[in-house]
Amino acid sequence: MANDPKQMLSELLRLMGFEGKVDQFQTEEDLLLHIESAEGGRLIGKQGQTLSHLQFLLNRMLRKQNPEAQHVIVDVCRYRERARDLLIKHTQEQADRVRRWGDPIHLEPLSPYERRVIHRFYANDPEIETISEAGDEMGRKQITLQLRKK
Repeated sequence: MANDPKQMLSELLRLMGFEGKVDQFQTEEDLLLHIESAEGGRLIGKQGQTLSHLQFLLNRMLRKQNPEAQHVIVDVCRYRERARDLLIKHTQEQADRVRRWGDPIHLEPLSPYERRVIHRFYANDPEIETISEAGDEMGRKQITLQLRKK
């Protein structure tokens, strides 16, 4: 397989028996590969598990060829984009409660990708800080939202 992430993902899809178009975008931190497919639901899987496994596999293959390879995010039919927006909306509601009452709030256990989204979103927030805490056996950790110490 080629060293190009887009070509590698296209080949993986073909070998798995899926048809789809892969587009490549560069974000501030990551490379985003977006799949458009009539079989989007099957590629996403229950609660995005299949999509997460596909992304994990692709990143492992890329790092095996080049340990310095850029992290790749794989999205199907804008699933991650919609899920990210919902996650941020929910977290903003919780952060408003922290601002209002001053008490820390513990979010439900989140995947590494979800934690990264939250930490990046609040990185420059002057009032709210995020802290990852102990996780479960699946690598999911809680995030605590709390007021920044002045």
